[in-house]
Amino acid sequence: MKKNYKILLVILMAAGVIGCVKAPHGFLSSQIRYRDNPIQVQRGIIVQSIAVDNDGSSAPVTYQLLDIRDAVTHKHADSLYKNRDRYVYTSEFDPDVDTTVALLNSIRKNVNLPSFDFNTHTGAFTFYNTTANVPLGAYEFDIAASNENGTKTFKSIANLNIFEGDVAEIDAGGGAWFQDGTTNSGDIGEPKVTITKLSTKGTLAILKIVDENGVAFNPKNGEYIKRGDRSSFETFARFHPLIASDTSLTCNFEVTPFPVKGAAQGFTIYYRIPSQFVRIDPGFTPTPAKIYSANPRFTFRLFQEGVYLITVKLQHVTRNLN
Repeated sequence: MKKNYKILLVILMAAGVIGCVKAPHGFLSSQIRYRDNPIQVQRGIIVQSIAVDNDGSSAPVTYQLLDIRDAVTHKHADSLYKNRDRYVYTSEFDPDVDTTVALLNSIRKNVNLPSFDFNTHTGAFTFYNTTANVPLGAYEFDIAASNENGTKTFKSIANLNIFEGDVAEIDAGGGAWFQDGTTNSGDIGEPKVTITKLSTKGTLAILKIVDENGVAFNPKNGEYIKRGDRSSFETFARFHPLIASDTSLTCNFEVTPFPVKGAAQGFTIYYRIPSQFVRIDPGFTPTPAKIYSANPRFTFRLFQEGVYLITVKLQHVTRNLN
């Protein structure tokens, strides 16, 4: 009986010791990771990464970005952290409603901040258009994850790849001659469209329409005009009037992408060069008489802020004022 009592006493004492040991709260995985590693960041546009995979860690988990470094030199990525001016929207932008600079400015404000945000609740990044000024290449970064279980640090958990993507898109176009006062027409080939980015700063699109020899038509002189109810460059100039020079039309487009919204013919732009300003190459029109207009159509979109020269080169067409 005495022996049994001693055994029972030992069991009770052991249970008491176990009961005094604090049980861990929750679970914090050591395998937290980014499934989209390396995170692809096209320079100069807004990019949203996906949330980190917490591998079943107990919610809520909060994340802290500890550092971003150049993946080659392993030095702090000063350029990504540098404060730069950019706009943030305070409410949703509606291109059908917010059609003036005053209305646009009522829903946005200028901030001077780094080129990215880090979401402490999801571990996701948002990169902004100011990455246009960040050097291309690979970057590595560290984070810390915390929940009721504690905190763990994940050094070089993933990489960022900042790359130069397409700053613009050029779609199909076409060209036709029309005989004055008739419905007679024919093909003169698709114009060649080139887009050159002149600066990363600003929001200007400079449209230049040239003949087959590169000679510019003069919009101030009415050398290209709208085609009835078809879309023109002016259709997409929502916030500022076009500025005409002897060689080009300039639009301050304010927001990207530009055009921000299509019209009845999508994003295609139509113009007519009246017969008095143009001569069509022999063989393309029924007669050599100067009674045929040139009618180019072309389509493009810009995805980044900056200053762009859009050159539309007509085929089989010469500027001729005689």
